[in-house]
Amino acid sequence: MRNDDADFTVRSVSPDSIAHGVIWQMSAEKSLQFRVCEAEIQDARKGIVRIPAEALKALELNPNDVVAITGKRTTVARVLPGFPESCPAGCIQMDGIVRQNAAAGIGEIVVVTPIECERAKAVVLSPLLPVWQGAEKGSAFLKKSILGRVVIVGDQITISQFSGGDEAFMVEGTAPQGAVVITRDTIVRFKGADNTDSSRGGVTYEDIGGLAKEVKKIREIVELPLKYPQLFNRLGIEAPKGILLYGPPGTGKTLIARAIASETEAHFLLVNGPEIMHKYYGESEARLRQVFDEAKKKAPSIIFLDEIDAIAPRRTEVYGDVEKRVVAQLLALMDGLEARGNVIVLAATNVPDLIDPALRRPGRFDREILIDVPDQRGRKEILAIHTRGMALAEDVSLEYLAAITHGFVGADLAALCREAGMHALQRVLENLPPGFPPPVELDLKVTMRDFISALDEVEPSATREFAAELPTARWEDIGGMTAIKERLQALVQWPLTHPELFKQFGLRPPKGILLYGPPGTGKTLMVRALAGESGINFIPVNGSLLFSRWRGQAEKILHEVFRKARQASPCLLFFDELDALVPVRRGGEETAGRLVSQFLLEFDALEEMREVVVIGATNRIDLIDPALLRPGRFDEVLEFPYPDESDRQAIFGIHLGARPLAADVDLELLALQSEGLTGAEIEAVCRRAAFMAAAEFASRSDASKESGAIRRQHLERALEEVRKKRDLIPVKG
Repeated sequence: MRNDDADFTVRSVSPDSIAHGVIWQMSAEKSLQFRVCEAEIQDARKGIVRIPAEALKALELNPNDVVAITGKRTTVARVLPGFPESCPAGCIQMDGIVRQNAAAGIGEIVVVTPIECERAKAVVLSPLLPVWQGAEKGSAFLKKSILGRVVIVGDQITISQFSGGDEAFMVEGTAPQGAVVITRDTIVRFKGADNTDSSRGGVTYEDIGGLAKEVKKIREIVELPLKYPQLFNRLGIEAPKGILLYGPPGTGKTLIARAIASETEAHFLLVNGPEIMHKYYGESEARLRQVFDEAKKKAPSIIFLDEIDAIAPRRTEVYGDVEKRVVAQLLALMDGLEARGNVIVLAATNVPDLIDPALRRPGRFDREILIDVPDQRGRKEILAIHTRGMALAEDVSLEYLAAITHGFVGADLAALCREAGMHALQRVLENLPPGFPPPVELDLKVTMRDFISALDEVEPSATREFAAELPTARWEDIGGMTAIKERLQALVQWPLTHPELFKQFGLRPPKGILLYGPPGTGKTLMVRALAGESGINFIPVNGSLLFSRWRGQAEKILHEVFRKARQASPCLLFFDELDALVPVRRGGEETAGRLVSQFLLEFDALEEMREVVVIGATNRIDLIDPALLRPGRFDEVLEFPYPDESDRQAIFGIHLGARPLAADVDLELLALQSEGLTGAEIEAVCRRAAFMAAAEFASRSDASKESGAIRRQHLERALEEVRKKRDLIPVKG
């Protein structure tokens, strides 16, 4: 029988048994065993599983047929063929919700059996999250989101919302009993939120994007000792007892801990760092002991210490007695883990240097895992997760959004999707007639324009404190200098757009590019145009802000600048007037010498970092310390000469193009007359001539007879004034 309300076939034979999801009679010869692996991000929350195409054929199944999946419990799902690169032979891809319904973890064995189900006349759902307030107004949307789902009593259903959140429900009852499919004719009833279960409906591994390698490491350390402690005893080795997760804020450290708590069957204890601290003597240590005692009694257990830098700071840098006692107590409890059974400690911080060094040794925190800013592939995965419940227009390209959101962490991308949704909602509400309330079911579509508009309001966390913004300058704003433009494009843009070319020829992108030449020749403008055209993060550094009267403070600020640039890669780090920051080292200039040494150290540390280019600009290259000019630091040194005749004509064309010109203005003649002037001086000539023309037009008694325009005499007078001023200020190359 073909069901017109759902896009798959429903067979009319009813199951043999089943109250409350009890297993029906299954044919053993039509069952196969599979090892559970993670699902594709796009398959999460959809109630589907994937198996290899050969297994699909062996079970005599077609895509979208229904199967029973039996782990410690039996659930149902639709089956699709898997992709060979992500679903190897003998594996079944199941998302976290299906894994919870089958009570099977990643790496465990489940049995898959073809079954037949019938249409559901009625389904009763109860919310799992305590914050749910009822779905009377949104029941139509919720029902639309679960059309075509196959369920049995006891299954969990999670629905991705337009706002990016999730609604989780438990199937309390079905009519008829057994495995049923939800259609348009199904009556969906919602129970109240009195008996909610917050332990279910949590974060799964499919909700974490861009951190596949990190999650795999953590799972190996956490899940293996909890599931197979006998293997460690047989090998005669001690299982890892602690993991420290560190990285910039918003990259997903706490999210990983929440996913582990949801995916494992271990008892999970969450400890927020500030909650431990107490003003009474001994109370803070007592709270820590209570946490570890509970973990011992309910082992296997996982203790998660969030913001651990708040409870375990460096004892040499704190003056309070409470902090020192808490650190000592935590050290004692970590050392005593061996006698406390199967307990693993997870900790998270974004400032690992503030943690007491005694904690960061093997035996306490055995592993330290960096949760870094995601790359382009990771950003695309994160965007796919946060747009899972959105109605996206056809013009939305997650690939393009991932390419232009350099430096965005997971929290930034979540905010971007939320802001795009708000823009779409605002656009729809503005089109409604005044005085009319919005309908319950809005036809909302988030367009690419909504995402681009949201980019203006969301800044990347990695560069937020530097207030770095993408320059608006473009190549067409620079007259001439074609050779320098092409050289910079090859040095900066090609490694990003053609990485395979650099790999094929064994080329390494430059770490540093130095631009030098007389003032006003366009060095700073060229860097801004390069950043604007390449679309990567741009961090301009004000050299004067690096200096401080406190000893060592300037070096610390410079180190922080380079650290942020590494986090925000790909990134252009621009130092203007470099000669003031790193002058030639001489005896007696201690501060300048220390800053130069720190600059050299940071440059050499960039060897292991990719996609960070340091650009310096100066008009006095003779004042820069020679150690910076060797290959390996500033690999490329580009000279900006005075513009030639064709360049000067192009510069005049740029600055006069949008201004009214009289017929007697000849750009070629102006280029000949302006020999020896820089681009900045030519801009001053055009600006001065425009002011003269405007003043002359305003002084006329009858200005309506003739429209104002810049004439040849205005430009010649402006040229003469600029040359006089230039003679008063000698330029040193």
